[in-house]
Amino acid sequence: MLRMSKRLFLFGLTGLIFGSILTSLLTARPSETNGVSEVRLARLAKGINIPSWFWLNRGSVDELEKRYPDADFQLIKKLGFTNVRVPIDMANVYDKSQSDFLNKINLAFLDRGIRKILSYELAIIIDLHSISQKEGGSNYSGPLGQDETFTDTFCRFWTSFARHLSQFDPDWVILEPMNEPVLSGKEENWPPVQKKVTAAIRKGAPKHSILATGARWSNLDTLLELEPLKDQNIIYNFHFYEPHIFTHQGASWSSNWVKPLRDIPYPSSPEAVKDLIGKYADERIANNIKRYGEQRWNAEKIEDRMKHASEWAKKHGVKIICNEWGTYKRYCPPKYRVAWLQDVRESCEKFGIGWCMWTFDGSFGVVDRENEKVVVDKDVAKALGLNIE
Repeated sequence: MLRMSKRLFLFGLTGLIFGSILTSLLTARPSETNGVSEVRLARLAKGINIPSWFWLNRGSVDELEKRYPDADFQLIKKLGFTNVRVPIDMANVYDKSQSDFLNKINLAFLDRGIRKILSYELAIIIDLHSISQKEGGSNYSGPLGQDETFTDTFCRFWTSFARHLSQFDPDWVILEPMNEPVLSGKEENWPPVQKKVTAAIRKGAPKHSILATGARWSNLDTLLELEPLKDQNIIYNFHFYEPHIFTHQGASWSSNWVKPLRDIPYPSSPEAVKDLIGKYADERIANNIKRYGEQRWNAEKIEDRMKHASEWAKKHGVKIICNEWGTYKRYCPPKYRVAWLQDVRESCEKFGIGWCMWTFDGSFGVVDRENEKVVVDKDVAKALGLNIE
């Protein structure tokens, strides 16, 4: 009788232990089971880019330390943003003379910036924005995927960089290996390169979520062609500047048929662009404006684009965000810019797509700097659904 009781006791104890283990596995946060936690995704809901710090930068480290003061992050938090994307030029953190390829002096500066942002309970996307600024926006990814030696070096660099960044909580810091890979004419090279880079990052940061994207400047269509990686701790990302003729009108770095554009309306229709067509002697520009009107870009068309993104994510069982989108404001009438921003933001949110606008300040900004004061564009903030009181 005693033996039987002992057996029953051991059996019951074993069942209890097994049940506890099973329960813990079922209730564990995804970040503990090689997935993307809901906590992380929630923190990627509403983001803002700050490119003029570790990417578009001029001056000494001491000067750059003051580029985004505490007051900026207080405002970012107050407005209701949940994350900050920090674009970085590889040249700012890379040192080929070091065995780990890391520039320790500049990394210390970056670490201070990360801690500052985290102190305001804002998540961070560490975005390797360009191989070299010298290449310009036409080729942020440089020789990556086209030069085998450089690609190997890039992977080794990222293993070291990821290992360094692994000191930060993975529920607050997300890693983005390459912004807008181009590989023009050789786009098929990008998926295997992305797989290789992701594996290199995993060696240094096994628990951090990684952003993956498509070639040709991270546009949506290339994402829809992408076969997801086997790594479950990946968030897929695309950029949205559609239609380019509207979002980049007048931008000096854009194509020759977009640079001269002014006052392009949104939403578009043949009626809306009729009077603009005759203002441009270049037949190609006039035809592009006419085509833009015929395409009828509006809230429904943008929503359809986001629906495609959402359906792709559901089909593959993955998470998706849009961490760059915006309009160049110098030549875009404010009412049209506000309308486009609101339509994109609402479409993203309708399909549960986290977003990160380009940018906090500057020519795409939600704020302006006037006489050393930061002034929020309330119409833009309202379009973004932010707290403006």
